[in-house]
Amino acid sequence: MVKYILKRLVQSVITVLLVVCIVFVLLRMMPSDYFFTEDELMKFTEEQKYAKLQRLGIMDLCAQCAGKGDIEGSPCTHCEGTGYVNRNVFAQMGDFYYQMLEMRVFNAKGKEVKTITPMPVWTYLQEKYATGEDPFAGSLKEGYSLRMVFNLGKSIRLEKNQYVTDVIATKMSVSLELGLIALAISLLLGVVMGVFQALYKNGIFDHIGTGYTVIVNAVPHLVIYTVIMIAGNSLFGLPMRYDATAANTGLTKVLPIVCLSIGSTAGYMLWTRRYMVDELNKDYIRLAKLKGLSTRKVMFRHVLKNAFVPLAQYLPYSVLLTVGGSLLVETFFSVPGMGPELTKAISRYDLNLVQGIVLLYASLGILGVFLGDLLMTMIDPRIKLTGKGDVR
Repeated sequence: MVKYILKRLVQSVITVLLVVCIVFVLLRMMPSDYFFTEDELMKFTEEQKYAKLQRLGIMDLCAQCAGKGDIEGSPCTHCEGTGYVNRNVFAQMGDFYYQMLEMRVFNAKGKEVKTITPMPVWTYLQEKYATGEDPFAGSLKEGYSLRMVFNLGKSIRLEKNQYVTDVIATKMSVSLELGLIALAISLLLGVVMGVFQALYKNGIFDHIGTGYTVIVNAVPHLVIYTVIMIAGNSLFGLPMRYDATAANTGLTKVLPIVCLSIGSTAGYMLWTRRYMVDELNKDYIRLAKLKGLSTRKVMFRHVLKNAFVPLAQYLPYSVLLTVGGSLLVETFFSVPGMGPELTKAISRYDLNLVQGIVLLYASLGILGVFLGDLLMTMIDPRIKLTGKGDVR
């Protein structure tokens, strides 16, 4: 098991790095104008633009003319007279990974001290160990603290000059809260209703559940969300938009949570019923009934446990992806979460933010699949992730 875990972790890290590298290279193929805001494009001179691109590590001073743009009175052919040349994309990628962890100083209120330039962890440690100082016992003012933080650069356009990690953390907390509540509701209702559908097959519960599943999958989600929004507002007086500044914030979350849980509930109902019906037709269930076990014991001790194993594989994945939010629901109810953030970042060409969100989604997706495999082995010890024969 330990060998399998280590192997999967290494594979996961390599996969995430590969995805991030591909996205990094593709984004660096975009025109350099996308690294400036609209105001900067209008106000900056060419020299100021080149200087900013140099600070961002995208361009370098031309080595042939030393950044002058000419050699002995003639324009430099290497940089075409600009004094700057594009840096190799792999050198830029090296800087991205090298600076991914930074040391920053924060004051007593938890705000970063802007007067101190953050530096990569490796550079900081190298400087401290070279002078024999303790790297984590620096001479800081009272209440100030030195922290190692995750650095993905700053948002260029969408959330100008804010750290990508701060933007993601703010949006992620909103999506995570709504998503986890919706997931808990859909899991509870879906599994319970699926059990009743399987237990009373072709009965009233089964017909109601099947009808609900068909409607949810057949009707466009935007139509369902509109009906829920109008009904919730007219019948129960629920707010039609999410508002974090409202007097009762909880009421503004009700309709988004209901809409988020509708599709997942139908999915859990469908698959729970299917897996339980399959289990009920197996020989060991007939044998258990012949031995005199009650229907309740057979259902919950044997059938439900075995039927839940396939669902458990996707449970960690579903939990982790609540961080990503829902594009439709969050846009429909104006929820300031992660759902529409990637779309907005792409439409505004905020390259650093796109890169950070892709890294987050890739990491969560791969980690969810990995944890799903482990959860299955915990629920059903007969499942082996390693070994010969039927290997997962």
